[in-house]
Amino acid sequence: NGSDESQCSDDSELVGMDADYVATFFESFMLFVAHHISEYFMSGSVSELLDPEDCRLILPIASCDMEAEGSDASLVACVDPVDFTSFECGMFPIGSSVEKQVAPTPHLVVGDAEVVRHKSDCNEAEQRLAKKTMALFFSQHNRRFAWGLTARSCTARAYVFGMDDIWASTDMDIASTEGRLALVSLLVDWSLCPVDHLGFDPSIRYTLSNQIGNPYLEMDIYEVDESMGLVEKRTYYSQRCVGAADHLTGRHTRYFAASTDPKLMGEPAVLIKDVWSTAGNSSASDTRESSALNILHAEFDRSSEFSDSFARFVSTGPVYIKQGDALVEDTTTTAFVGLPSVSQARQHRRTMTKLEGSLISEADDESKVVIATADAMAALHAVHVKCKILHGNISDRAILLQKTADGIKG
Repeated sequence: NGSDESQCSDDSELVGMDADYVATFFESFMLFVAHHISEYFMSGSVSELLDPEDCRLILPIASCDMEAEGSDASLVACVDPVDFTSFECGMFPIGSSVEKQVAPTPHLVVGDAEVVRHKSDCNEAEQRLAKKTMALFFSQHNRRFAWGLTARSCTARAYVFGMDDIWASTDMDIASTEGRLALVSLLVDWSLCPVDHLGFDPSIRYTLSNQIGNPYLEMDIYEVDESMGLVEKRTYYSQRCVGAADHLTGRHTRYFAASTDPKLMGEPAVLIKDVWSTAGNSSASDTRESSALNILHAEFDRSSEFSDSFARFVSTGPVYIKQGDALVEDTTTTAFVGLPSVSQARQHRRTMTKLEGSLISEADDESKVVIATADAMAALHAVHVKCKILHGNISDRAILLQKTADGIKG
């Protein structure tokens, strides 16, 4: 109505307006903005400064099935089973039909929106949004951070979920000119921005091959020699994320079984550990890890009992991403430009070791798990006795099954 005064700030004026009605209202608003963005593009008046890869329509979609195997107990415990309405926002090519879409595959989901009727329900909506975002981190293996929206009557609020922080915008009241401008600007920015601004890792891409059938991951790893000014890019291919990020905050550690040849993804050669380490300690931690592996092999390669018991180190280093023509290290500083300072500075890093076997979590027989775990414990005891080294992160992601001439070994 063009008024600068809010008309929807009092819940008492919304008698009969349930959450489904509010959801439909906001979905219609998103479609209205997407329609004008599409019209702008189809008119041919698009700026030459815009990269076509940075342009997409953000449309409401039917809910995707994304469930995290792990969970933050504190979040799950405080989420009441209230009947909230929710919808995801998905990416679609320019020229797509501007209407509510059928759910795309999970890797195309940008973020979740939670809709409530009363102001008193907002805390529950935020908790539910956090839980859905945790599932987004779990299902999207190239997710660095995530966006979210909550809506109540005519008011929306945007959220950014980082590794250690959650930022919330002020309320955007679309019954006022200022509030409408803020929400429209957000939707336009989502539609016309580099993919890393949406929270995705530009060095990891989902690719669909007619030969393979299912989406797989392409991962670019840059090896940089700053002293010589040399940059080498290698692309790894993976269909198996053997350890997903199943928490809302923290290191967001992921493990990928990968190969340098897409035709050999069924027989991966390396295990890639992708993690957001604490800045300042990450390089030292990588050095300690690689040094420890070298010490173990120097000590035990002469021993027939434990000669094949430890992973062989390949490489480690920071993750580099392209910003324009420049190659920069991926850190919380580069990820959260324009946001308040983070409570914990982190650096994105990857470590590769040779994959010699399969994870015990993929074992088809309990006896194999018992054998592999017993072998691993014996090897770790020997490491403690002979090298005075303790392994600080024992889990099913750190123990492998190996087939030998004598059977199974851990």
